[in-house]
Amino acid sequence: MLQVYLLGRFHLLAPHGEVVLPTVKVRLLAAYLFWRQGEWLRRDELRGMLWGEADEAHASGSLRTALKCLRQALRSGGLPDGVVETQQTMLRVVTGPGYWVDVRAFEEKARLGLRESAETGSLMTAASLYHGDFLEGLDGDWCLAERRRLADLHLAVLRALVDRLTASGLNQAAYSYARRWLAVDPLDEVAHQALMRFYAAMGQPARVVEQYEYCRQVLKVELGIVPSETTERVFQEVGLSAARKKRSRVRRNITRREPGSESLDRFSKEPLLNARMLLYYGQAVAAQGDSVGGKAALVKAFEIYRKYGSDAEQSKARLVLGQTLLWLSTPLTSQADEALQYIGPALAYYRIFGPLAELGRSLALAAEASWLCRRNNEAIALAQEGLAVIADLKDPELEAHLVLILGLGLRQGGRLGEARVIFERAVRALPSLSNPRDVLWFLLQRGVLSCLTGELSSAERFLREVVTLSQLVPSPWPKVKVAEAMARSLLIIVLHYQDRYLELPNLVPPPEVREYNPEPLSYLNSLFLLPANRKSILKDLEGWLRSSLYNLPPPMSTYTIRVVVEQMLVAGMDREAARWATLGVRFARSRDWTGCAALFYCHRAVALTRQGQVERAERCRRWAEEAADEADYWVPPWLARADGLIARARGDAAAAKKHLARSRQLFLSIGDRYDARHVKSEMNANMISAKTAEA
Repeated sequence: MLQVYLLGRFHLLAPHGEVVLPTVKVRLLAAYLFWRQGEWLRRDELRGMLWGEADEAHASGSLRTALKCLRQALRSGGLPDGVVETQQTMLRVVTGPGYWVDVRAFEEKARLGLRESAETGSLMTAASLYHGDFLEGLDGDWCLAERRRLADLHLAVLRALVDRLTASGLNQAAYSYARRWLAVDPLDEVAHQALMRFYAAMGQPARVVEQYEYCRQVLKVELGIVPSETTERVFQEVGLSAARKKRSRVRRNITRREPGSESLDRFSKEPLLNARMLLYYGQAVAAQGDSVGGKAALVKAFEIYRKYGSDAEQSKARLVLGQTLLWLSTPLTSQADEALQYIGPALAYYRIFGPLAELGRSLALAAEASWLCRRNNEAIALAQEGLAVIADLKDPELEAHLVLILGLGLRQGGRLGEARVIFERAVRALPSLSNPRDVLWFLLQRGVLSCLTGELSSAERFLREVVTLSQLVPSPWPKVKVAEAMARSLLIIVLHYQDRYLELPNLVPPPEVREYNPEPLSYLNSLFLLPANRKSILKDLEGWLRSSLYNLPPPMSTYTIRVVVEQMLVAGMDREAARWATLGVRFARSRDWTGCAALFYCHRAVALTRQGQVERAERCRRWAEEAADEADYWVPPWLARADGLIARARGDAAAAKKHLARSRQLFLSIGDRYDARHVKSEMNANMISAKTAEA
């Protein structure tokens, strides 16, 4: 799947991430080819457009070089050869179902929505696709004309949205699009008039005056004119109306509601038409970050469907509402319980009446909600059922969602080997995801799995892609911000294991996403960013963990305990480390995470050996080996480390040297130079002890 973004900042998203285009000329060439996708373009046209100042020979050479760079960049992004087809005098970018271009999608939805009989949802979709002017930051004569044309089409979409939503009594929705319209074209008096009417409807005369004054000022400064007679008349009419409305409210002592909230209670003569618009509007508002307003609109839509709609329409509304609640959920701030209240009845309906596509979609949503609610076995069962249902549908995007949930369920249940197999299947399905937010969330979850299994280089690769993609896809969705914060925090931990401390400060979550960083990760980051304060930070973290441990979603709970235990061992807090390792074992076993318990047994064996409790340490070491998951690369080096320390405690210096050397080698093989360095110190201490014994 290749996603081409020509609206706003030009970039290409390929299976391996953003395609890196090295020079401005290569970017211009790529932008022009993908804009004219499918058309054969003459080489001399391209040479004249991009290198018109150069002679023929130099221009031809520059075009060949730029084409070579473009092909290499597309190949590095994971795309097959042949995206750019060439002939002796012409070339083109091929078309295909695997290529998505935002301009094409925007124009299609805009032209469909501007028809008189079309649903308003197409206009809302078109407005959401317009992320900025065509090829912002790139110059060229061909860019300018297209930029003006698309900007005019965008304005037409906004005007039509305001008109249609106002006519249906949806003032809150119309108001938000009118604000956007005015931001695009502050000289359009019609936009100012619309906003004055909205403020009047809300009973805010002061805002009517402010809007009029702003209109008067901007026209004077920019054009040297005064507002038209129509604007003056609207101001006089709606300003007086707003003042009367406000005085009437005061006299009746009516509690003031939020501006525009009353619009959701007003319906046209066709309730189901309003319900459809409310569904589109609710999703759009939620996508812009207003979770309260979006949810209110969706709940109102569902109430209308429940009163006037068929069972099928009610089920569709339930799924949309449930899906939006899941979009607004994160593992630490979940609305999944509420989402299941809507998704469950829809799933029951589609199981009886179909169609299979809606049944598969409802199973995917139910599986995700169950996973967020920590009903892990239920999530796995629903995802497996969904994959069986859609086997013949050939819907790769829905399959990718179901595979991801199945992988998350297996990972959350501590079945790391099975989870890795499923996640590899999900990686192959990644190009099928059309929404960059979904791609970003998948990459984060794959990075978390790599952290858990000890694949440090893989974890770094996935987590860095999350950080990069989150900058390319700015979004108010909580999941996007949580993903960026978690990716940065986990990268700090991964690079800590690799002894790359100079890179850590640059990865601290920025202020705008810091509030979305899970609290345990903030504590863990402090351990590595402020190692001199390790003991005091560990004491604070201990207190916080005691009160919050059972509220943490897995696998964050076990991961936090694990890092705490390891840092206690480094700080010489052996007694505390043994205690928390025991808690980790109990915590993992109570949830049937046998594989997760193995590493805690290793930690406990090391801590007990340091305290001289060798027999108890040997029992823990044996239990660790029995519980080990072959997919967990952390356990073998820790087992060897425990063997080495036990052998040294028994006075067998040769065996201790052998086991510790193997432990160090295993740590280095997974890229863990931090633990390898500490094992090296233990090897040196073993040599000193051996020489002392000989003397």
